[in-house]
Amino acid sequence: MKNILILLFLAFGSHLFAQEMNKIIADPELEKDVLVGMCNRDGLQSEVFAEYFNEGYSSYAPDANVVKQLKKMKKGLEIVIVMATWCGDSKEQVPHFYKILDEIGFKDSKVKLISVDGAKTAGDTDISGLGIERVPTFLFYKEGREIGKIVESPTSSLEKDMLLILTLN
Repeated sequence: MKNILILLFLAFGSHLFAQEMNKIIADPELEKDVLVGMCNRDGLQSEVFAEYFNEGYSSYAPDANVVKQLKKMKKGLEIVIVMATWCGDSKEQVPHFYKILDEIGFKDSKVKLISVDGAKTAGDTDISGLGIERVPTFLFYKEGREIGKIVESPTSSLEKDMLLILTLN
């Protein structure tokens, strides 16, 4: 009996703890559909958000010399992106950032993408410990320790700011 219960939990119970991925809600504050909570690239490429994502991605040309350097420095790196599908800076910077990640061969599994609503909450995802004040915020981690972040817009360019963060750590 005990083994049957364990099998039932493994088969059906684990989904009870999983958060819904790419959840779209009608934000009452913004009066538009937004992604909220845990997301991935598929959510950004869904028909609601694809136009700005695909256009921003395809039009961005990262600095090839910087990309070459970043390829050598990606080992052990993990990234958290907190963004908003209603935010102009997120609409501009997040597609550019994904273009850089693709050009350096960075795995999507090492990126945690979280989207917030108009009240800057992420649904069931707790972001209170991240200190998010503005979006997008790109947080860089090595060995579980935050080593730097880019908030809202880069100082120079996303790839150059990322290189600076990785060079200093």
